[in-house]
Amino acid sequence: MANLEFKCPCCGGTLQFDSKSQNIVCPYCDSQFAASDLKEYTDDLASDKVEDTSWDESRVEAYTNEEMKGMKIYSCDSCGGEIIVEETTSSTSCPYCGNNLLVTKELSGDLKPNRVIPFKKDKDAVMESMKKFLKKKVLLPSSFSKDNVIEEIKPLYVPFWLFDADVDGKVRFKGEVVRSYSDSNYNYKETKYYSIIREGHIAFDHVPVDGSKKMEDKLMESIEPFDFGESTEFNVAYLAGYAADRYDVSKDETFNRATQRCREGTIQAFRNDISGYSNVTVSDSNIQLFDTKAQYALYPVWIMNTKWKDKNYRFAVNGQSGKMAGNLPVSPLKFTLFWLLFFALVMGAITGIGAAVEYLIEGLIVGGVVGALVSTIILLIMRKANKNVAFQKGASQYVREGSFEITKRKSIYLYKTVSKTRRSNSK
Repeated sequence: MANLEFKCPCCGGTLQFDSKSQNIVCPYCDSQFAASDLKEYTDDLASDKVEDTSWDESRVEAYTNEEMKGMKIYSCDSCGGEIIVEETTSSTSCPYCGNNLLVTKELSGDLKPNRVIPFKKDKDAVMESMKKFLKKKVLLPSSFSKDNVIEEIKPLYVPFWLFDADVDGKVRFKGEVVRSYSDSNYNYKETKYYSIIREGHIAFDHVPVDGSKKMEDKLMESIEPFDFGESTEFNVAYLAGYAADRYDVSKDETFNRATQRCREGTIQAFRNDISGYSNVTVSDSNIQLFDTKAQYALYPVWIMNTKWKDKNYRFAVNGQSGKMAGNLPVSPLKFTLFWLLFFALVMGAITGIGAAVEYLIEGLIVGGVVGALVSTIILLIMRKANKNVAFQKGASQYVREGSFEITKRKSIYLYKTVSKTRRSNSK
C-alpha cells in the first residue's frame, strides 16, 4: 500500500502521526492537530474540482474594405506605434512619443471593434481635470506646476478586449481568532486557527484588458471604470476627427489578465461575506469559468505628455468620465521637511507626557521610535497621492447585478497557539 502524505495547513510541510500525544504533528513548524479536525480539512481539500479557466475562442469580424474606405494607418518610426486616422489628415504626431507619423498603408484585414464609447469630455474639460489633479499635492515640487507645460494633449481611441464570464468559485481562507487574558503572573495571548471555506457563483460583464502594447496597462486600469452602458455599435464615423490606436495585443494574449481579474473579483466578493475573525488571509482558490465571451471595443482616452527635468511624464484621462491618472514627481526637500515636522510633533507630545510623569528618558526613547514610525507612515500615504498608477485589484466594478450567490459557508477549526509574557508587577 502506498504511503499517504498530508500537508500542514500552516506551513505546507509533510505531517506525521505522534504516538505519544496521539496527534498529527508537523516537524517543521511544530503545529499539532487532532486527527478528527485534520480529517475534516483533508476531506474538504479532496472535494476540490479541477480548475477550468478556458475562454471562448470565437473570432471577431474583420473590417471590410468598404467600411474603412478613407482611413489610413500612420506609423511611427521612433516607437513603432500605429494609429488609424482619416486619410485627409495631412500630418500628425505620435501620441506616445511625439514624433511625426508617416502614412504606410491602407487598413485591410484588421479586426473591427464590436463596440465604441464616444468621447464625452473635450480638451477644456481635460485641462480642468489636470488642474484639479495637481491641486493639494503637497509633496509635488513647486517648479513642476510653475514650469510644467503640456507638450502634447491628444484624444485617442484605445483598443480593449472585453470579457464576460460566469464563475463558480471556491475560496479557502486562513482565519485567526485572537483572545487575550491574564492571571496573577502572566499575560496570555491565545490564537485559534481556522480554515474558512466559501463557495458560490458570481458573474462579470465587460471586464476590460488593454489591447495596446504601447499603452501602459497600469495607466489604463487606473482610469477605470468605463461605463459599457453608454457604448454603441461600432461605426467608423466615430473616428472622424479622432485617432484610434491599432490593437497589437491579441485576444489570446489577454486571457491570463482577464482570468486574474475574475479570480480576484471572486475572492473579494467571498471575503466580504466573512466576519468575526481577527485576521483573514487567502489560502487558495479554485474557479470554473463558463458562458465566456470576448469582444473588441474602442474606449476614449485623452493622452497628455510632458517633460520635467529631462524625465517624461504621461497622464491619461478617461474620455467618458474625466477620471485622471498619472504618476507625479515627489520633492525630496518637501518629503524631508514634512518628515522632520511630524517627527518633532509626535516626539514632543510623547516626551512631554513622559516628563510629566517623571519618565523623561523613557519618553525620549518611545517618542523617538513612535515619531519615526508615525512620520514615515504619514509621508508614505502622502506620497501615494502622487503615485496613483496601479493595476486594479479584481473586477468588482464589473460584477453583473444580482449574480452573486453564496452556496456554501464552512469553518474548520485546525489548532491553537498560546504565548505568555510575565506581568511587570509579578515577582
